[in-house]
Amino acid sequence: MIRRFLAASLLSLFCLALLLLPQLLDCRPLFPGADSYLFYARAASSQAVILSAAAEDASRVKAALADRTGESAFYAHAEDAFAQADRYGARLLFTERAGDVINYYYSAPSLGGGVLLEGRAVNLHIAVRGGGAAIGTPIIFGGY
Repeated sequence: MIRRFLAASLLSLFCLALLLLPQLLDCRPLFPGADSYLFYARAASSQAVILSAAAEDASRVKAALADRTGESAFYAHAEDAFAQADRYGARLLFTERAGDVINYYYSAPSLGGGVLLEGRAVNLHIAVRGGGAAIGTPIIFGGY
């Protein structure tokens, strides 16, 4: 009886490790080559806890967040952000202008998740101002 309980417990722990280990080990940013990063935790909304990281610290900061809900990256050249959208096979859903920022909202099936905006599931957002841009998933929180 105790052997069965221990075996079942060990099997459960092993299965849990198999589910969590890939997430914990892959701590590279989703958007490589950016100048800086923001990581979101606890909520996929404006209520998220937001942690910033310089490019050289991004993997370490991301690894420290067990309850990550998203991330964003900042590029000096907007074309680098758009290249990331292409890398994920993102499909443009709609755009909007807010002051001097043009927002592009995408669906990228390979990223999963998302938030509903204008009745559409958005999981990739690019905000362009001047020559630079930010890209985030599910969307950029904290402004750009």
